[in-house]
Amino acid sequence: MITAFAVQEGVLGPLASLSPEALPNDVLWVDLHNPTRDEEIAVERLLGVGVPTREEMAEIEESSRLYEDRGAMVMTAVVVTGIAEHRRPSTAEVTFVLTPKTLVTVRYTDPLPFRTFAAKCRRDPGAHDRSELVFLSLVENIVNRLADILEETDAQLDALSERVFESDGAVDEKAGASKTRSIGHTSGRPARADLQAVVKSLGRTNSLVGKLRESLLSIGRMLAYFRQGMGDRLKDGARARLRTLDRDVASLTEYDTQLSSEIGFLLEATFGLIGIEQNNIIKVFSIAAVLFLPPTLVGTVYGMNFEHMPELHWLFGYPFALVLMVASAVSPYYWFKQRGWL
Repeated sequence: MITAFAVQEGVLGPLASLSPEALPNDVLWVDLHNPTRDEEIAVERLLGVGVPTREEMAEIEESSRLYEDRGAMVMTAVVVTGIAEHRRPSTAEVTFVLTPKTLVTVRYTDPLPFRTFAAKCRRDPGAHDRSELVFLSLVENIVNRLADILEETDAQLDALSERVFESDGAVDEKAGASKTRSIGHTSGRPARADLQAVVKSLGRTNSLVGKLRESLLSIGRMLAYFRQGMGDRLKDGARARLRTLDRDVASLTEYDTQLSSEIGFLLEATFGLIGIEQNNIIKVFSIAAVLFLPPTLVGTVYGMNFEHMPELHWLFGYPFALVLMVASAVSPYYWFKQRGWL
């Protein structure tokens, strides 16, 4: 699908139709969404520059993602999609073909920044009157979306950290009273099944953070190439927006690295708690074996068939054996208790 955008009544908006013969002079942005080969050829004929195919966009070499073609800068960045639609996050390539007059975007996905760009144009109509400004504004929208995703991811990690480390009773110091707040389990931390769910959640979060890092790195390289390619043609307003974008991308990359470290720490801590949980289970079985060992010994002794065993003919011999078994089990229990092993 081909959509052409031009400034109409001071606002960048879509044109009703696009002539296959000639591109209108006032078109600033041509958006190719899931284009067919015929549509790619038509845009190439209108603009006089090549439009990369889907296979070419997927190549990971920097020379294939950032290059110049007949005076136009061809730049491919990675965007994260699927989160707003509550689907599994994935990455997709978006190519920007920037000419001195027109910006062309080629994409085979519909990320949220593109869907909300029209509203941004209406809010700030004066910032979209040149092709490079439309490019920078689109990239700003993408970076802002990445920032929102990072903030949501940080909030999710805080919730996971609380589930793993916080107790179920919180003291309200100001009120001077104890208030109980549930975190999903009655003990001081989640049960082993909950910790396994935490590990799965951390794995999904780590995958998302990796995709965000890939997107930020690709955008950072694209902006550096854009600055170098524009050179002195970049005006003061665009140069200031570019500096702001550079700072945002750098800070978000650091933020992403911090989240990766937090995920690693939570993952190690969760595995440690799972190990403690397993050790407690083994401890219970070990103590049970020790507790039942003396009664087993007593029962074994009195199970022997000797001719001379006084208790066999004693009226209280059977109760005596039972009491002896109970005492032999209870005594080690209290001894373990006093030693602090239980």
